[in-house]
Amino acid sequence: MYKILAKTLILGKKVVFLPTCHSTNTATSELLKTSSLIEGTLVITNDQTAGQGQRGNQWESQSGKNLTFSIVLRPGFVSVEKQFSLTMCVALGITDYLNQITRGFLVKWPNDIYYKNRKVCGILIQNSLKGNMIANAVVGIGLNVNQVSFGYPRAVSLKNIIEKELDLTETLEGICEHIEKRYLQLKLGEGQNLKRQYLNNLLGFGEHRVYSDGTDFSGYITDVHENGKLEIERHDGARLYGFKEVEFVFD
Repeated sequence: MYKILAKTLILGKKVVFLPTCHSTNTATSELLKTSSLIEGTLVITNDQTAGQGQRGNQWESQSGKNLTFSIVLRPGFVSVEKQFSLTMCVALGITDYLNQITRGFLVKWPNDIYYKNRKVCGILIQNSLKGNMIANAVVGIGLNVNQVSFGYPRAVSLKNIIEKELDLTETLEGICEHIEKRYLQLKLGEGQNLKRQYLNNLLGFGEHRVYSDGTDFSGYITDVHENGKLEIERHDGARLYGFKEVEFVFD
């Protein structure tokens, strides 16, 4: 169904299509053990039955309606201390593309994509190391495209937003083109520029919102550190939070 992408240099020059699978990240990791996948390989399915999300959550996806795929990257130039830079470039690439469709998409720390406080896309990056550097990264992406109803009340799809069905192949091409642009930007050493643009597209950056670290509090995001920790300015000063240590509180 999905063909080699024509408008990219790296991403999608090899495409592995699985009619159904539990998780494209798991399938990709297994393939990496038994075969030499070139950088940019896409592993994609129409029917992901047990997609993985952050914090062990499952990703809900109706068969044939959405994009569920994984990308193989070999970012040997990225150290483990700076691995969040991969998250930034992937999240930015997706946001770049979606904001061409209609404005209003933002990154919700660390790597979800939201539209008006509703989740349209999730990202899960799993790295394997060689010494202190990242040897392989499996970038799992789940994008709600044409599904219109969800069990999770905060989920939304592109069709919900623009009231129009999108072509999955064209959407995949656009997403991969923009991720590749951001990845090449990182590869060229433009990490600080990426971070600045990530913050500019970050939900809650510089805005007073309610968060919870077990207790609700008001604060605003002032920074994201290179290890991925979120800095929030509270009434009692700035604090750093890891991935499972703070939650956004939505109305």
